[in-house]
Amino acid sequence: MWWISYRGESGHGVDNIGVFEDNGSPRKTHPLLLDPSPAAHPLHIARGFVLLGEDLYIANAWRQDSHIARYHRHRDTFHFEEVLAKTEQIAAMVHPFDVALGDDGHIYISCQDTNTVVSLVPKTRKPASVAAHLRKHYPNGQFLPGTLVASSHGSLPEYGGRTSLDVPAPLGLKVVLDKRGKPRHSVRGIVVHRNNLYVADEAADAVKVFNVQSGELMARIAGRSLRAPVHLILHGETLYIGASGSGSILALDLTSTPPKGDLEGRIVIDGKLDAPSGFAVGPDGDFYVAERKKQRVRRFSSKGKKKGTFIDDLPDMPEFLVYVA
Repeated sequence: MWWISYRGESGHGVDNIGVFEDNGSPRKTHPLLLDPSPAAHPLHIARGFVLLGEDLYIANAWRQDSHIARYHRHRDTFHFEEVLAKTEQIAAMVHPFDVALGDDGHIYISCQDTNTVVSLVPKTRKPASVAAHLRKHYPNGQFLPGTLVASSHGSLPEYGGRTSLDVPAPLGLKVVLDKRGKPRHSVRGIVVHRNNLYVADEAADAVKVFNVQSGELMARIAGRSLRAPVHLILHGETLYIGASGSGSILALDLTSTPPKGDLEGRIVIDGKLDAPSGFAVGPDGDFYVAERKKQRVRRFSSKGKKKGTFIDDLPDMPEFLVYVA
C-alpha cells in the first residue's frame, strides 16, 4: 500500500493522504486515509507523517495553525485523536516539514520558517531542553525552547519578538531568503537513526549529522550531485537522500561506526528527476519517486534504471510518499 501526502496549498489542494494499492491504482474503498467527514479535525497542508503501531503522527504545515496531530487507526482509515503540540506550546514550530520518532521517545520536527529542528516530549507535550552543545558553546545565547539544531539566521520573520542567536554554519543551518525576507530554502527532511539525527540542510547543499542527545555536529554529507537536499529516508541500514536541485537520489551506507567528518554519498539516480519530492523503496527493491510539478510517481530499478511512470495524474502536487506493508 502506498500513502501520499499532497501540497494542499491551493483552493483545489488535497488536505488528506491518498491511498494506492501495491500496483499503483487508487484504493477503491476509502481512497483517502484520514476520516474526511465534516466532524473530523481540520488538516491543512499535510507534510511529513510517521506510523507507529496503530497511531499516525502528521505535521500540519499551515502557518496559521502549525501543529503535530495524532490519528488512530479505525479499520481502513485513521481518525483524529489529539493535537500533540501547537506553536503556542513550541514557539519554533512554524511551518513544520518533517517529523521523526527517536528511540528516546521524543518526537523531532523540522520547522521551515524558523529553520530549526526541535524536540518534543510527547508525555508532557512540552519542548525538550535546548541542546546541551548549544548551551555549552553559547551560554548567554537566546534559543527558542526545544531547539536541538539552530539556524544561522536567528531573526527570521516567524520568530517575532523572540529573536534567537545566530549560530554560524556549519553548526547552524543555512537559509536563503526571498524578497520579503522569508525563508525560501531552509531545513527540510530529517531521519533519526541510533544516536544520530540526519538533517537536510537545503540551502547548504548538504545533509548534516548531529548527535541526537547533545546536538553536536558530527558529520557532513555532500558531493557533486547533492544539490538542495529535501527528502531523506532510511531503508535498512542505508540513508537515501533526494536532491531536488540536481534531480538525483544518493545513498550512504550506515555502519556501526558513528559517522564523522566529511562524507560523500554514492549516486543511485543521477539527474533523471524533475523536481523530485517524496520517495520510497518498494517491496520489489525498486525506487518509487514522486515528482511535484508533473504530479506523478516514477519507478526506477535498484541500479537507477528508468522503468516508466508508476502513478500518473495525481490530484495535487505530491509531497511525501511512503510504502506500508
